[in-house]
Order: sequence, then structure tokens, then C-alpha cells
Amino acid sequence: MIFPLLYPVFLAGILLAGQTENGQDRIFEEKAREILEEASALIQSHESLYIGFDYIVHDPRNGNDVQAKGVLYTRGDQYYMQLGSHYFISDGETAWVFMEEFNEVHISLAEDAGETVTPGSLLQNVADRFQSKWIREETIDGRSVHIIDMVPTEPQPFFKYRLAIEDAGKQLLYTEAHDRQGGIYRYDIRDYEPDPDLPEDRFVFDPDLYPGIEVIDLR
Repeated sequence: MIFPLLYPVFLAGILLAGQTENGQDRIFEEKAREILEEASALIQSHESLYIGFDYIVHDPRNGNDVQAKGVLYTRGDQYYMQLGSHYFISDGETAWVFMEEFNEVHISLAEDAGETVTPGSLLQNVADRFQSKWIREETIDGRSVHIIDMVPTEPQPFFKYRLAIEDAGKQLLYTEAHDRQGGIYRYDIRDYEPDPDLPEDRFVFDPDLYPGIEVIDLR
């Protein structure tokens, strides 16, 4: 929040108000950029990463909140994300989306799969993709946390992302994606393990392991 400058001379106050607001905007943008760069550097310093998270969708259009637990493993441009009964997997060249309840998998080239918004992916190439602003500092579970809003520089379904980043260790605590109909898609990170031991086949999906599976190959 930007507070007006209280100045004893009324005219000077009017003249300085716009400059102060713009100046504070720049300060808050620079502060957000510095925090995001530190958080991104932390994630990129890990050869691999495990994140356990809770996924909550608030949709005012139907009045129902949907919740699911998820896990995410990453290594370089490889990823494995399970969200409820859906699996998103890529070895960096091929991408698979497996819907367990339908016993169906969609296969595509990784470069054509589109971006999967995960708790860590928002921190990649932030300066090129978003205009970011520091909003406030608050306390979550006894930890001092920075709240930062990120607005995409190009049109997309989500008009704003909100991130909570721990002050001490610059660890990501939650992310929110806000759509234009009032929906909020939130990841609350409950587990964070850098450089876990991962099996070589973690980032590959084998349809042969699922009898009767329907394979839709889009490559």
C-alpha cells in the first residue's frame, strides 16, 4: 500500500504526491525483483527437487472449493507432477499427461506440451514474463514472509499470480493464480526436499504398465 506524503505546504504536497507514488512503486518493484531473483537462484542451485503440496481451487461461480494433494519432482527440464489422479511427466523431450480415472494418456513433444504452472515454474525468467511488485510482509506459522504479486506481460488465462516467499531462506511457501472470473488456484507447499535421490525412470511414463490404456499420441 502506498501512503500519501504529509507535507506542511499544501501546494508542495500536491506536486510531490505523484512523484512519491511513482517512486514507491519503483522501490516495491525493485524489492520484488530482488526477492524473486534470490528465490529463483535457490531453486536453480538444486540439481533436483521434491515438493509436496496441497492444491486448492476456489471457484465463486459454483461456490465449491476443490482440494487435492500433489507431489512434484524436477531435474533440469524434466518433471514429474502428480495432482490427484492426474500425472504430468516429461523427460525433456516427450511429455505425457496420464488420467488415471480414465486409463488414458496423451503423448506430445515436450516443446509442444505448453507450460505447466507449478510451484517453481513461476520463478523462471520472471523479469521477461511478469511485472512484479512487493505488496507487504506478514507472518505465516511464525515465519516472516514477503507477499509479491506478478502480472503477466502478455495476455493469458490468469491475470495475476501471488507468491509468498520466506524472508530468511527465500523458500516459496505458496503460490496463487487468479483468473478473470474470480477463481483462485493455490498451491500450499508442505514439503521441500532439495537434491533427493531419484530413479532413472522417474521422468518417463510407460503405457505398457497399464493394461487396456487408451493412448492418444499427438506427436
